[in-house]
Amino acid sequence: MIVSKLYLLLVTVSILYITLRISDYIGLVFLARAEKTESKLDDQLVPFVVDAIKFFLLVIWLFVILDQVFGVNITALIAGLGVGGIAIALAARESIENLLGSITIFIDQPFSVGDMVKFGGTLGTVEKVGFRSTRLRTLDKTYVTVPNRLVTSSELDNLSLRTKRRAKFYVGLTYGTSVDQISAILSDIKELLQAQELVEEGFEVRFTDFGASSLDIMIVFNVNTTDWSVYLALREVVNFKIMTIVEQNGSGFAFPSTSVYLEKN
Repeated sequence: MIVSKLYLLLVTVSILYITLRISDYIGLVFLARAEKTESKLDDQLVPFVVDAIKFFLLVIWLFVILDQVFGVNITALIAGLGVGGIAIALAARESIENLLGSITIFIDQPFSVGDMVKFGGTLGTVEKVGFRSTRLRTLDKTYVTVPNRLVTSSELDNLSLRTKRRAKFYVGLTYGTSVDQISAILSDIKELLQAQELVEEGFEVRFTDFGASSLDIMIVFNVNTTDWSVYLALREVVNFKIMTIVEQNGSGFAFPSTSVYLEKN
């Protein structure tokens, strides 16, 4: 009897394993087709559907194993589950929240596979939206799994939907800089930004503050690109030319310093 039960269990588990592998194969086929389309929704939907099918297969085959191998009365078991449904629902509350979170993601579509998103302290590219969680590839190339209930309940910033990038920084000049020198530096920086094709009109270059050890110039401008590398390259060009402008106008960059005066009685 024991050998018979073990053989039946082995056969049942083998069939379950084969059906799960077939589900994975079908999922890969449809995922390959989805990657050829322009829409990212199907790329996101295929893994979710595959996970859902595998979950239901596990549940169904669990009942089959209980019935055929262990001789459990499934009808009585289901009736018993109806009585203890509240307790099960409470125990599975987080799983239900994750499932509802995944449904919310597909309906609301705050992001798609391939988007770079940030929520909480996590920043990364979305690689998969699953039945229970969302998988991100961070900038450090680590693989982060975040429950969907946290994704939908946290403030989310989709960086891929940016239409442009904004730069804001300060240039600190030494206190020995004259008014005429500051005016000339402001004028030259404005001409510099005006000459950059990717810099939008409406930028600001202002002498704003008397700092603790510097005369502060605020520079704010928008760059017509979402490409991080292009943005960094432009910032580098602007920074180098600002250094040249400050040098040509006879001024210098201030750094935090403290003056100490010793008094002799």
